Amino acid sequence: MDSRNRGLPDGSDGSAARLRKAIQAVVINSGSRGELEAAARHLVVELRNRAQPPEQVLLAVKEVLAQAGLRPGHTLAADGSELMGEATLYREVVSSSIRYYFDGDGSPDGEHSVS
Repeated sequence: MDSRNRGLPDGSDGSAARLRKAIQAVVINSGSRGELEAAARHLVVELRNRAQPPEQVLLAVKEVLAQAGLRPGHTLAADGSELMGEATLYREVVSSSIRYYFDGDGSPDGEHSVS
C-alpha cells in the first residue's frame, strides 16, 4: 500500500481517479452511466487481480466515493424522496462493485450495469 494514494495499492491511483471523475460527472449530469460502470469495474478488477480481498476492494471503492463527495447516508427531502439521488448512486456503485469483484470475467468493459 502506498500512503500517498490514500490506502490504494501502488498503481491503482489512475483507476481510482478515473472512477472519482466518473462519479463526479454523473452527479452533475455531465457524465454517462456507461463510463461510471466501466471505471468502477476497471478499479475493482485491477484490485482483484492484485489479490486484494473483497473487503479491501470495497473499502477502496468507498474511499473513492468519499473523495468524490458522496456519503452512504440517506438524505431525504420534506416529501420523503431522496435529494439528488446521491445516496442511491452511492449504493449502486457499492453493489455493482461487489458484483464486479465476484463475476470473475476480468473484463473492465463488459455488459453489467449500475442499477
